[in-house]
Amino acid sequence: MSLLTPAHTAATALLDALPAHEDFRAPEVADVARRLRERLSRDLLPRLDAAAPLLLVAIAGPNNVGKSSLFNTLAGAPLSPARPEGGLTKQCLAAVHPDAWTSLLLESLAARYELVEVEAGTHPGVDVPGPPGRLFLMRAPGLPGRLLLMDTPDFDSVFKDNRVAAEALLVTVDVVLFVVSRQTYQNAELVGFLRTSVGAGRPYVLIYNEATAEPTAREHLDTLVGQVGQPPVARYYAPHQPEVEKGAPLVTRPLERAPQLTALLGEETQAVELKRQALAATARDAVAEAELVAAATEEGARAPERVRSRLRHELQQLGERAALRSVPSDVVLAAFREALDAQSAFHRAVRVPFRALAAAVGAAGKGLRRAFTGPPPPSPPPTEATDRALRDGLRAIVERLSPEVAAWDGDERTRALLADALGPATLRALEGPLPLPELADARADEARFQAFCRELIGAELPRGLSGGVLQALTTLVYTVPAGAAAAVSMATGGLGHDVVIWAGSVLTTPLLERFVDSLGADIRERVVEAWATARGTTLAHAMEVHLFGTLLQELDVQVQARLYSAGRMREEAHALARALGGAAP
Repeated sequence: MSLLTPAHTAATALLDALPAHEDFRAPEVADVARRLRERLSRDLLPRLDAAAPLLLVAIAGPNNVGKSSLFNTLAGAPLSPARPEGGLTKQCLAAVHPDAWTSLLLESLAARYELVEVEAGTHPGVDVPGPPGRLFLMRAPGLPGRLLLMDTPDFDSVFKDNRVAAEALLVTVDVVLFVVSRQTYQNAELVGFLRTSVGAGRPYVLIYNEATAEPTAREHLDTLVGQVGQPPVARYYAPHQPEVEKGAPLVTRPLERAPQLTALLGEETQAVELKRQALAATARDAVAEAELVAAATEEGARAPERVRSRLRHELQQLGERAALRSVPSDVVLAAFREALDAQSAFHRAVRVPFRALAAAVGAAGKGLRRAFTGPPPPSPPPTEATDRALRDGLRAIVERLSPEVAAWDGDERTRALLADALGPATLRALEGPLPLPELADARADEARFQAFCRELIGAELPRGLSGGVLQALTTLVYTVPAGAAAAVSMATGGLGHDVVIWAGSVLTTPLLERFVDSLGADIRERVVEAWATARGTTLAHAMEVHLFGTLLQELDVQVQARLYSAGRMREEAHALARALGGAAP
């Protein structure tokens, strides 16, 4: 059962929200994501699941610096291969007192490592490479009973797997014993590795091997601590001892007032405090790394967000421009009549019969004209101009957005979708009629547009109009059948400019022009803008669904998933910090 249920719940949720490190193209971010997964699954969660029975101490350092010699000295037996050429330890080896070899210990270690138990007198096989996270465990009667000691591969070895194995182990231990020498203490790679290993406060001990003099060891360790930026629990030095190469113990001496190294690692009260510091440090590291990964995850949403926003903006702008090619003036006339009828029941009673009479007269006049002149030539449907504007605009959009294909630095599947949507496939679809059912059916948009016009005219028209002008408009709209006005097309100048009304006959055109002019520029502009926005949104959505649906759905999924993942990581990291009493750095 979990000792800290809120912390365990938050750590589990954070691990669940963490993206795979392969999802990040930047190597440094991928390393942090991998290390955070190791930290959560193999260190923090096992700590919170049950009290680890022993103090876990790992010896780390560069090649041929004496790590295995120190391990064998503390263990009291030559368990780890130690020869002058160095670099022999390629997998992690641990030793524990026989009395501490319990089922509780084995269960705790199995939750963190791929545990391999090594019987006495058996070669552990750590001199050959193996997977990160594997830990060979041996018995060592010379160790204190509350200590589990580990020997790790060289982090600066030519074998890349050595460093990965060392990093995978060091994020799980309570204390790091870091061994350096006069040849390595200023090495930038060593400083970076140590800084990463101890993180936000994990206890560590510095051991300066092959020291020519104590003041020199102290000076060099001062320099190293300053570069790491965090003081160690204690510092030790080992004088140059040629006999160590023949298997003699490595003698270490404390600097300042530190206790003997075996006392520091074996004293129970000190071990409890070191484990407490290690838990707080790994929680702080997890919170800091989660924030970094969350920020990188958010950054990963920027490219798909930019592409989808740009494409949708272009489609909306195109839809509005195309909608202006056929503004339905019959809807405007009908809305005007309804607004006038709503103002006076008496006038409505008089005008409604007159409206029917006007319609009948108009129909008779058209029939008479057709008898003498023949049927008029068919007028192109209003949707033809809209269709042409959409196809021309879509070609321009594909041309403008095609560089996004080359600029895409994400996954290959999305790159293929971009190339398909912003390339020849879409251009071929524009060679024939557009596959947009919404283009021929504007009934829903017209109904909303008529309601808008009725409300606008009813609220704005009486103001600023003289009684004579209003009376003239009233006569006009009841004299001209609404069906005589087919569509209004915006002039090339854009919103606010004059409009041309396509009428059913020469006789009605001047009257309808007078009607439009009498409305005033402000009302006219608002009416036309309302139609452009409403109809343009419908057309833009239709183009999105029928021409760019697969691409935009994929981009939506990427943006939403990454933003959700980043937000959840931050939320669970903050919950973890609160549960552990302010673990945030």
